[in-house]
Amino acid sequence: MNYKIIHLFFMSQKILLNAFMLVALGTFAQAQTRFDFGVTAGINYSSLRSDVFTTSSGRIAPAIGFSFAVGLSKRFELNQEVVFTLKGAHARALYYLPEETPAENTYNYHYNTFETALFAGFRPSKDFPFWLQGGAFMGTHFANLDRDPRDLRIGDYENVNNSMAADDLNDAFSGLDFGPAIGFSVGEGHFRATARYYLGVQNLYNNLDFVPSGPHIRTSALRMSLTYFL
Repeated sequence: MNYKIIHLFFMSQKILLNAFMLVALGTFAQAQTRFDFGVTAGINYSSLRSDVFTTSSGRIAPAIGFSFAVGLSKRFELNQEVVFTLKGAHARALYYLPEETPAENTYNYHYNTFETALFAGFRPSKDFPFWLQGGAFMGTHFANLDRDPRDLRIGDYENVNNSMAADDLNDAFSGLDFGPAIGFSVGEGHFRATARYYLGVQNLYNNLDFVPSGPHIRTSALRMSLTYFL
């Protein structure tokens, strides 16, 4: 596990939290301001976008964490969420045998991530507890490496000479990720249900050492969760 990356994540998390608290404290003087803290649990469906391999399917996993919400008024709020979840995807791979037709298979690019996101929310109607949300996220990935001994190949699915070993990309899934996120939430009081889409812009391929530049691997995720505010 890369402890330098862990340190960077928690330092950035501290900066985001301090900024969030400054906004909260600066608005407490307003009569309509509210501050909520809650626990969050849900389901995360992630995938990978790449020109190095074809994704056969994404990964479904639980997500758990906590949430802060500051209501700046009846129509505007800030919401920060910190979660731990599992991400990745199943890549299409081939198993080449001498003088035989390549066998179809899959290779799991799985990783774990701590993730924080900050959203600005707008409530279109004061009579219905529905919030439109937009913001950004940052995550720290820890690779869950596949040590399958089979020689599975990706890249060129027609010519083995132009393909690469699937496990050559394992180390791409350790590092930082970030990007925009959008979604909506419904509910007020103790319970809030959310659905959000996260689009990673960091090229994870660049986490690899001693490889030619050009290819890309980027993330995406759809998450549905329920928050209970204490």
